[in-house]
Amino acid sequence: MRIHKRAALAAATALIGSLTLIGAGSVTATAEETAGAAGVALPSASFRDIVVDGVHDRVFVSDPSGGTIVVTDYEGAVVGQITAEEGAAGLVLSADAGKLYVALSTADAIAEIDTATLTETNRWPTGTGTSPQTLAMAGGKLWFGYTIASSGGIGVLDVASPSPTATPVPSGRYWYYAPTLASSPADPNALVAGEEGVSPATLAVYDTSTGTLQKRAERGFSSAPSISYMNDFAVTADGQNIVVAANNPYDHQIVRVSDLSSNGSYSSWQFPNAVAVATDGTVATGADGDFVKTYRPGTTWPALHEYAVDDLQRDGLAWAPDENRLFAVTGFSYGSAPTLHVLPNAGKLDTTLSLQSPPTSRKGKPLTVTGWLTAAEPLPAGTTVAITRTDPDHPTGTPVGTFPISATTGDFTFTESPRMLGDITYTATYSGDGTHVPATAETTVTITK
Repeated sequence: MRIHKRAALAAATALIGSLTLIGAGSVTATAEETAGAAGVALPSASFRDIVVDGVHDRVFVSDPSGGTIVVTDYEGAVVGQITAEEGAAGLVLSADAGKLYVALSTADAIAEIDTATLTETNRWPTGTGTSPQTLAMAGGKLWFGYTIASSGGIGVLDVASPSPTATPVPSGRYWYYAPTLASSPADPNALVAGEEGVSPATLAVYDTSTGTLQKRAERGFSSAPSISYMNDFAVTADGQNIVVAANNPYDHQIVRVSDLSSNGSYSSWQFPNAVAVATDGTVATGADGDFVKTYRPGTTWPALHEYAVDDLQRDGLAWAPDENRLFAVTGFSYGSAPTLHVLPNAGKLDTTLSLQSPPTSRKGKPLTVTGWLTAAEPLPAGTTVAITRTDPDHPTGTPVGTFPISATTGDFTFTESPRMLGDITYTATYSGDGTHVPATAETTVTITK
């Protein structure tokens, strides 16, 4: 077995999506996002993990070197910093997001943080020299990957008991390092463990329902697919598959939880290093030398969105529970600090909204404007578009009305008989919904005598 130690990945800025003009009277949210923003530089010296609290709308980012956890809001603004968390590494939230658990790699302990007050409420030792690194909830308990002496292992902590005690649990295999852990609420007793930075990569799936590790499947990926130097992995929302990011191959591999057999892949360019799965099943993949891409649940092509990022960090992706925001961490390139980027509407479908009108029209004569609202997947029945008019008598705009789109073609029309002279501008607005991005469009008509 070849063993590979990863150097710290670098980063600078991310390009964040926006609405892009594609012609007179037409605006769409493009699949390849091209408008940029620098993100927010975090007051931390390193990066290890990121989780998102959907109850308090907070993002937690661990900083092992600084012994802190940086807390931001959903816009990326820093709202707090939890200090004295020595070697803060892996993070995981309780099911109700009331508690944040932190693996303290240099304190040989696991800390409990109250997410409302951002204060440490408990700390449990994991054993001298254990250096806990990774965390996951499964079977109603907290599991941690640790390293002691020259090997790794898995331990368990029953945080619901009156007196929680961390205990090492036999896993039935030798780990070179602290294994990374992952789980899915869809299969709450399943715990997936994987060893990063080795070749070939290894994954093991355990049943934790009895409080022990009962192996369901184990595989070293020497072929079909061959996977080496794994950087990150995540269990899909349905609990059926594992998406793997590794230096080799240059695709995010998908393997079945049941037997770890190959089940497809997501296309990447080079050095896949991050993956995150939203609660609705939308998948985000990232690579050190490629875009961050998002995919609709159950699909591997085409990408829903692409965000150009510069040196994404390993494990550097996390979804907000509402799937409307994807967070990405970059940093360290040219001495820069870790930077948090908010990628908006990453789980929503693009929409295209357009308006068409004649360039001129006579005063007092009927003027008909036609529009179209379309998306890659059908829009819900009853979808409407709001129209406003800006003219010399209404320089700040006045409502014209709300118009339903055709269920089959997405078109809509309205007719007016303007009685003022000069330019008038019609603005169409689609406010979006839970799965579609908002959009606007304009068209201008000159009213003559």
